[in-house]
Amino acid sequence: MITRNQAEHIAAQLVGAPADDPVNGWALQEFDAGWLIQEHARANLRGAASRVVERASGRVMCFPSYIPPGRILEEYDQVVADGFPEEPGAVS
Repeated sequence: MITRNQAEHIAAQLVGAPADDPVNGWALQEFDAGWLIQEHARANLRGAASRVVERASGRVMCFPSYIPPGRILEEYDQVVADGFPEEPGAVS
C-alpha cells in the first residue's frame, strides 16, 4: 500500500520538478484507486496524457488524452485497461 508521501515522491521523480514549482509543478488528486497527477504545465493543453500513481502497488499508469481526468477519477476500474504502465525512467 502506497502512502501519500510515497506518491508525492513518485510524482516528483516523474515530473522532474517539485510540487510548488509555479510553472512545472504538480498536485495530486486523491481518489479510491490512488492519486491523479495534475501537472501545471499540462493543465490547459489539448492532447495531454494523464498519469495515476496506484495506491495498491505504486505502479504508474499513463492514460491517453481521449480519456479525460474526470473519467479516470470516476471510472478507474473501467478505464485502467486503456492505460499502460509507465516504465521507470520513461519520458512521456
